[in-house]
Order: sequence, then structure tokens, then C-alpha cells
Amino acid sequence: MRKWILPLALAACNFTRQDGAIGSGDDDVEVDAPDPSDPNDPDGDGVGAGDNCPTVPNADQMDRDGDGVGDACDNCPDTPNPPLPTLGEPAPIQRDHDGDGRGDACDPCPHLAGVDEADPDGDGIGNACDPEPNVKNPPAVFDGFYDEPGAAWSSPAGAGMKSDWVVVRRDDGRIGWRQSVLDGSRRHQLILDGNRREHYIDTSIIIESVAAADVMSNLRSASVSYGYLRNGSNDFYFNCGVRRNVDTSADVVIATALLNDDNRDDASAAWSGGVVNTAIHFTGLGLRVNGTLPNTGDTDLTCTAQAQATQVVTNRSNDFPDGRIGLRTFGMTAWFDYVFYVEPVPAP
Repeated sequence: MRKWILPLALAACNFTRQDGAIGSGDDDVEVDAPDPSDPNDPDGDGVGAGDNCPTVPNADQMDRDGDGVGDACDNCPDTPNPPLPTLGEPAPIQRDHDGDGRGDACDPCPHLAGVDEADPDGDGIGNACDPEPNVKNPPAVFDGFYDEPGAAWSSPAGAGMKSDWVVVRRDDGRIGWRQSVLDGSRRHQLILDGNRREHYIDTSIIIESVAAADVMSNLRSASVSYGYLRNGSNDFYFNCGVRRNVDTSADVVIATALLNDDNRDDASAAWSGGVVNTAIHFTGLGLRVNGTLPNTGDTDLTCTAQAQATQVVTNRSNDFPDGRIGLRTFGMTAWFDYVFYVEPVPAP
């Protein structure tokens, strides 16, 4: 056991040394020091088995949010962010999707590193990812796609199966959901529970393969869906994403309204940044105009795509935006990094 030498200046008082001798307050005190070479205490803080920060010294073991991780090494010290089993990790970890050192549970923009996280309206959403930075919105919804799609996610009839979507860790270490079925002119869609009035949805998509044209269609796409509604046997929804005409190899960014798989109100703009094996960051915005709650109005749609270039597409649909959000492929396989969602209305 190594020793620390601690100089003390305790005037007019005696103390008992560790060897039992009586000394004066002017002597140096020899005390046992933690030994970082101890295999049961690698951080040398004197706490062995059960240390809540095994690689960071914290003899006090403080854990003010009670998530089992000590304050000294907690990436969300005031918000529970307990370690969870995560694909490719040897042990449970505190999840931090953007890798900025602030855990998902307390990060105002959990999907964006190195951005403005100031939150002047106090809604828990950082400026860089807040569609209304001066309006207090309801809490954001974030899913880092670390686990298989849970009970809150479902596939509509005629839109493939939920099991088509699997968790995949890419070679660069990022984890997300892959829709891995390539079957021509067929939609594969996941929808998240919870109807909302208006929509701001954000994701990053990597298209992996594109089906050839068939007798049904020569168009292929990958997108985020917003304002999804089921009406009898019909599906109605808005899409923000990228679309390819496989006959001409022309790529466009789309802000479109669909009835089942048919374009109803469509707007697009040329995309020259490539689509296959390229990470494209999409943000879709749908806001009600010219109508009243609960079920009238038009929708102003915006779709922004960012990769090597940026393209913004706007559109006005004569349908209203109520509904759910989701992910969609049509004649493509694609990997989705996460979903971040805000309802851009005042918080109740």
C-alpha cells in the first residue's frame, strides 16, 4: 500500500498517527492512499465492488438522480439516464446518441452535436432543433433506434411488416433501424402512436439499395411521414424525403401528400448530392393554415434535405395535418438513424 504525505499546520493540537504514536500538529501525517493498481478498485478511490463510477474517483458515491451512476461520471447528473444494454457494447451504457458527452435524457438536441443548445423558451428543446424557439412547445419525442421497434410502433395494413425493420450497427458505430426488404413497388412503413395537430420531424437516412422499375411504377423513395391518418381502407399522409426515377436516374427532394401510394399534392426539387450510401438529414414541417380545429384546414409543408448540399421544398396541401408520424420506404432499402419530433403548438 502506497502512502500519501499530507502536511498539516494544526497549531496547539495533538493527533494520533497511524502507527499509534502521539505527534504534534506541526508534523506531517502519513495516511494510506488509494491504490489504482488494485484490480478491485481501478480508480483508486477506496471503493471496490459496486463502485458507481468504477473508472472515475468518487469516494463519496454521490448519485443525486438515483440512476445508479455516480455524479462524477454521469452524463445526465440531474436527470435519470440509467445504463442500458446496447448493441455492440460489452456492458450496459448511458446512451448518448450524438456523442457530445450529454446523455440523451437531458440533451436539448440529442441527435445533433456541437450546436446551439440554449433554450430561451424553457421547453427543453435547444435552439438548433426547435421549430419555434420563442414558443414553449410540448416536450420533444426522441427515439435513438437502439432497440427493435416497440409496442408504440406499428405497420399499417398493406405497408409491410413491423419485423421488416431491424436494429443494425453500421461500420462507423452508429445504431439505427434498417428496412431491409427490397420488393419493388411496395410501401414499407412504421407509424408511431399518438395523434398530433402539427408536425416537425427530423431524421437521417442512408439509402442502401434501389429496386428496378416494374409495371406498377418507376419511382422509388425513402422518407419520413407526418400527419398519417387511416380512413377506412385508405391511408393518407405527408412525406418529406428523397425520390428517384429509376428510368432516368433523376433524384428529387419531395414535400408531398399521398393517398395510399399515389401523389395527391406533390412538390419536388432536383437533388444532385446522390442518394445511395449517403447520409441525408431531413427535417419535415407541417403547419395548419386556413382552417380551425379539430378537422379543417390546409397544410403548409416544408421539407429540408442536407448532405453535401441543402435543398428546401415547400408545398401547400388542401388537406389538414392531424395524425401520426412515421418512417417509409417504397422500392428502397434504407437505414434510419433516429427520429426527433416536436409538435409546434403552444404547450398546454
